[in-house]
Amino acid sequence: MFTLLVTLAFAAPQVTPTVLENPSALRGWFDALSRAKSGAGVARALHYGDSTIACDGIARTVRSRLTARFGDAGPGFVTAAFDPRWHARSDVVARRSGDWTLKTILFGGASGRYGLGGIVGIARSASATVTAMAGAAVSRQRHAEIWYQSGVGYGSVWAKADGVELVRASAATAATGDQRATFDVPAGFQTLSFGANGVVPFYGVVLEAGVPGATWEDVGVVGVGSKSFTTFAGVGLAAQVALRAPDLLVVELGGNEAGYPSLLANGGAVYRPIFEGALATIRAGAPGAACLVIPPLDQGAVDETTGTAASKPGLPNLVAQQRAAALAAGCGFWDAWTAMGGKGSALTWANARGLGTGDHVHLTGAGLERIGTALADALLAGYDAR
Repeated sequence: MFTLLVTLAFAAPQVTPTVLENPSALRGWFDALSRAKSGAGVARALHYGDSTIACDGIARTVRSRLTARFGDAGPGFVTAAFDPRWHARSDVVARRSGDWTLKTILFGGASGRYGLGGIVGIARSASATVTAMAGAAVSRQRHAEIWYQSGVGYGSVWAKADGVELVRASAATAATGDQRATFDVPAGFQTLSFGANGVVPFYGVVLEAGVPGATWEDVGVVGVGSKSFTTFAGVGLAAQVALRAPDLLVVELGGNEAGYPSLLANGGAVYRPIFEGALATIRAGAPGAACLVIPPLDQGAVDETTGTAASKPGLPNLVAQQRAAALAAGCGFWDAWTAMGGKGSALTWANARGLGTGDHVHLTGAGLERIGTALADALLAGYDAR
């Protein structure tokens, strides 16, 4: 009997298979995947969210499944964060040197310009390197882009591929603007290096292999919520999204909104326009792209008086309001909350060895991989059934 109890205490929680809702909303992305599989073009996806994906959790699993089937087109856009406090990618190795200041869309402070990924890295005679990885091996790339800001008093930018100079140009302009320098390197390269002489804000880089395939570009930022986008993104984000021209926009917000008191009244109706504002802001630059909404995972909180943990009561209403907003906007919906197990599942996962972090909010890499596998299963099932 004692052995049985111990086994139950550490039994791993199971993911509930969950299908895409309104899968026809993803038809444009499915078509892009089909073209990539036949050797024509790249199917690009931008995945926005908070800390659940900012460490590349969930996203890396989906990416690996897609690239295995449709071809690996490279990492795509990578933010100029290079700081795991805000964002990390498992498919690149990035290093900064010199004087950098990071501003994120969470707190503001960058004059409404945070680039495509919600993070701007302000370099002061500083540099960085980025190397694409395929597992433990370096992945050779053939296309590079440097995304940066120009403005009054700015210095100059430079970029090199494996030490060979690609560009050296002034970032000084009469008015603040967003710039993109693009390069094709037919022979391929392993490491892209870039930097500034003087002050230049960078948004990120693009690395692509120059072959047909898929990208799943994680642009999550730790701590962000819907209001981060509606308050600080402005028109700058729309222009950046348009420049990247994604085939699919994925919006996975709400993890930092699950404790809103407004979720407990009238089915959480007050929350819906808050989320709709963020969804509209992110989609504004690519209104014709396919879109997918993913609600947050279940979360728990510990009562300071009793010391007991309970699932946050507003989450069912949050999920329902995001579902309604997604379907009304013509987006697909994948219910990560239900896939995790729904109400109370945060408590089970938090106490599962190797899957929960113990804070009743976040999962470990292994836990996120299980959710990512379920999402990839749903996406590929939707593709096969199109």
